[in-house]
Amino acid sequence: MQKKKTMTKDTSRVKKSIILSGLVGTGGLFVAKALGLVYSIPLSSILGSDAYMSYYGTAYRIYSYILNVFTAGFPFAIATLVARYTTRNDSKSLLLIRKISLAAMGITGLAGMLLMAGFSGMLAKLVAPASDVSIMAWVLRILALAIFFVPILSAFRGFYQGRKEMQEYAFSQAFEQLFRVGFLLSVSYLLVYVLHKERMWALYTAVMSTSIAAIAGILQIYAFDRRKITEIKEGAEVQDLKEKEQENTAEEQEYEPVGQKDLIREFLTLAIPYLLVAVMGYCDDIFNSILLPLGLRLHGFDENTQSVILSACNYVGTKLTAIPMILAPGFTSALIPHISSALEEKNMKKVSSNVRDCLNIIFYIGLPVSFCIFLYSKELYHILFYTDDLATSSSVVSWIAIEGFLGTVGPVVTNIMMALGLKKNVLKRLLINFLIKGILMVPFIYLWGFPGAVLSSMCGNIYLSAANLYEISKTYRISFKPLIRKVIKIALSVLIMWGVKVILDQIGLAAYEGAKMACLIRMMISGIISVLVYFGLTAFMRIPQTIFHVRFKDILKRRAA
Repeated sequence: MQKKKTMTKDTSRVKKSIILSGLVGTGGLFVAKALGLVYSIPLSSILGSDAYMSYYGTAYRIYSYILNVFTAGFPFAIATLVARYTTRNDSKSLLLIRKISLAAMGITGLAGMLLMAGFSGMLAKLVAPASDVSIMAWVLRILALAIFFVPILSAFRGFYQGRKEMQEYAFSQAFEQLFRVGFLLSVSYLLVYVLHKERMWALYTAVMSTSIAAIAGILQIYAFDRRKITEIKEGAEVQDLKEKEQENTAEEQEYEPVGQKDLIREFLTLAIPYLLVAVMGYCDDIFNSILLPLGLRLHGFDENTQSVILSACNYVGTKLTAIPMILAPGFTSALIPHISSALEEKNMKKVSSNVRDCLNIIFYIGLPVSFCIFLYSKELYHILFYTDDLATSSSVVSWIAIEGFLGTVGPVVTNIMMALGLKKNVLKRLLINFLIKGILMVPFIYLWGFPGAVLSSMCGNIYLSAANLYEISKTYRISFKPLIRKVIKIALSVLIMWGVKVILDQIGLAAYEGAKMACLIRMMISGIISVLVYFGLTAFMRIPQTIFHVRFKDILKRRAA
């Protein structure tokens, strides 16, 4: 009984705090992305080809873009509506939202699947050499199946995200990825090393695992839903009784019941702007899949070098930068219901606090993690991944790390704008950002090679984030001066961390040559020292204490007691 009370108390604390909710949501995503990074290491050996690795990574970027275009707006709309009607204690509307969201996600997922499968041949010709067009086309067709199943899973997650059930949201992410990794590695290993099939069958298995894992994830969260939906149904029954009593006594209701048509209209009103955000905000996926190969050809790279760069960018780079970038969906998933509830309550002080807390943590964690990828790109590639050209591959990952940090901050700021109801201007800016990247990318790559792709993204992302933050500050009178001071201190600490890493390399801890196990040990020692320097410096400047609203002395006293 005591254990149950403790768990209930912990759940309540998570639901009330955007910091705890964000960390819990990010924790689940971190496990999922960490598993994604871990499986990519043996998978790169099983595939044994820069070309196959580039096809796998490029196919997933195309898949991610189509998935986001067709479904990205709906989970946020679901979470916003659920948070709104949970605050109103309107259980009848919650049941309707659940029904509408599952139907909408199923329909849009089917449309996305048919589109990707139908255009797989044309897309394959754009991104793969003539000899491998058939392989790439089948990779895209197999992966298209997931676009039907994943949105249904996202509908369930969006519903419980709105209910602030962040533990289940996090567990669902981790469960799906764990199931995917288990299936992917076991079947790929069996095909290549036991049955001695060609390595392209491991590639097909790898993309098929997304659909298999999504089905397993749906079954897991449906079991959770069966337990939780009873409480909402009971609330709807009580609500019916109260409405009848109020009708008999002619008592005015706090909130009028909402009909299905009104909810659908409200749902679409919220979802369509998020959908437009997805079309333009996730343009990196489609640009790096289609425009990047075109730019590399125009720059004069041969076919092998193109495969090395595309593998490093779309396979290894996305896996490594996924670690800092999980902060964006992790904190956004917490941000939406918290800000929606605060706006519903007209609590502007709470809105301001939530915005500042979210941005503080994104910068405090995201910047050093991205910078560590930048610093240790050569070591990470040498130890963990297959490549024919370490110098080129590690250089690409270093540049991707810079883009990864901007890709962490940008979506968070954009979704803050959306949650605050500032949809009109953010859509204009996303369109400008989309055009900046689309127009500059190929010419920049032609001039400077792969760094040109990142520079074109930086131009758009910096404009987008700066303009949005200015409007948030102006409209809601939120001062970002404390945030700017913290960012300067964080940047200074990161630069000192870089200096420490250089010194460690000079005394023999460089880890990009020789036996991989010895290199791993050296990299771990160097990395731990560098990270401890960062946290020590920032703690001395009282940054984590103010960001997380804690005093280390109090924590130590509680532990001692």
